Amino acid sequence: MFTAAQYSGQKELDGMSDDRPIHLERISWEGLELFLEHTFGRMCTGSYTVNELTKFLHFCNMYQCDHAREFVISRMFSAHYRFHPAQLINIAIKYHVYSIFSFTFQQLTETLITEITHAHRELMGNDVFLNVVYVQAVLNHHH
Repeated sequence: MFTAAQYSGQKELDGMSDDRPIHLERISWEGLELFLEHTFGRMCTGSYTVNELTKFLHFCNMYQCDHAREFVISRMFSAHYRFHPAQLINIAIKYHVYSIFSFTFQQLTETLITEITHAHRELMGNDVFLNVVYVQAVLNHHH
């Protein structure tokens, strides 16, 4: 069947041979590799980095892989102490992970404003940062 396309005078399509691979635009090799490892049983026994989790979640969102997405979210929860809440809230906003958002927003309200760096504020965005400040002000007023 595939050899028939070669002789019919038609242009060879992506994926028809090793010389014409299928290009997955906006997908990183690392994200695909993490997905394949998870799906076909070679799970990572170590810890994921925030960069790996982001790439993995991006892949899961693009291809609507709900089971793998839930796995990534569970890994984020289980390793939340390894990441700054600003990193996690950035991922939660970008990929619409409401459970991570509410959890990390609470963590941010318990973090001293002086401990939130400029880089953390950029990750959170102005709206989230201002809301953290407002919530902290209200909580301090009631204590």
